Amino acid sequence: MGDTLRAMAGLNYPKDKLEVLLLDDGSTDDTLERAAEVAREFPFIKVIEVKGGGKGKSYVLNYGLKLAKGEVIAVYDADNRPEPDALIRLVSMLSDETPAVIGKVRTINWNRNVLTRFICMEYLYFQLAGQAGKSMFYKTAVLPGTNFVIKRELLEELGGWDEGVIAEDLELSFRILARGKRIAYNPLAVTWEQEPESWRVWFRQRARWAAGNVYTVAEHIKRFREIPGWGLRIDLLLTLMVYYLLAVAVIVADVAFISLLIAFGNITWFTGLILSFVYLAFLSEVFAGLYDGRIKNPGCWLLTPFMYYTYSQVWIPISLAGLWEGRKAKKKWYKTPRTAV
Repeated sequence: MGDTLRAMAGLNYPKDKLEVLLLDDGSTDDTLERAAEVAREFPFIKVIEVKGGGKGKSYVLNYGLKLAKGEVIAVYDADNRPEPDALIRLVSMLSDETPAVIGKVRTINWNRNVLTRFICMEYLYFQLAGQAGKSMFYKTAVLPGTNFVIKRELLEELGGWDEGVIAEDLELSFRILARGKRIAYNPLAVTWEQEPESWRVWFRQRARWAAGNVYTVAEHIKRFREIPGWGLRIDLLLTLMVYYLLAVAVIVADVAFISLLIAFGNITWFTGLILSFVYLAFLSEVFAGLYDGRIKNPGCWLLTPFMYYTYSQVWIPISLAGLWEGRKAKKKWYKTPRTAV
């Protein structure tokens, strides 16, 4: 936590306009003590204990919104270390048409083990293909959970974050787009984030995200026509269903592959060509992400051919778990465990 707050203090942003609110939602370690030490050095940092917490991230964000004084609200998770120019790059792109701007998220602990390398690779190609691609074709993007700014005026008009959801970032994105507004993407505004280092923690995190997608689709599909433009509507629907589209694609590819193994003698050149194209397309996407992220570590590049057969396969049970959790009337917030940063 000390390093996170020092990264905030090191932002190249006018200090007379900078207000950092550390919202502590029932931490059980020495977060408050370490944060207080840093706050004594920088008067624009305030440490706040959230009253009546334990209700999820949306509740905490709304709690902080009531206390914040600025006209622009920036959101960073507690495990983030934004680069010095991150905030000013985000704010510089705000306008009436684009009242929200997002940046790029990089993995700070990418070299800890195989899982963190996979997560790093996933983030890189998702942001290249998803956020950058969406921004290029539709002039908009989707809010992540961290490293973004939004105009306070719009946020208050929308009623803040929805406290009944799990995926608060995706749900808020939908309401912003329904207003006819845009969300800009600035890949030069970078924050470094700590990711789960165990498969169990990662699985629970992603299952929660998938459940959030289920809720968002169920709540907003009836207002689908409010989104301006059919191209943007279809793209947003694909974004909402990303976990399930990926799971279905993996299942179809697996069934086709097994069928080919069983009937190897009957494989046609066309079928082999299609399966090869799908696999090569996956590899190309991941390699493009690694290249864009300037990852020179050979371990990541060598892991890429195995990513589909390991990491991608786990999306099937993740999607099923998300469907199971998403059907519940009451949403349970699962806080992802972190080590100190």
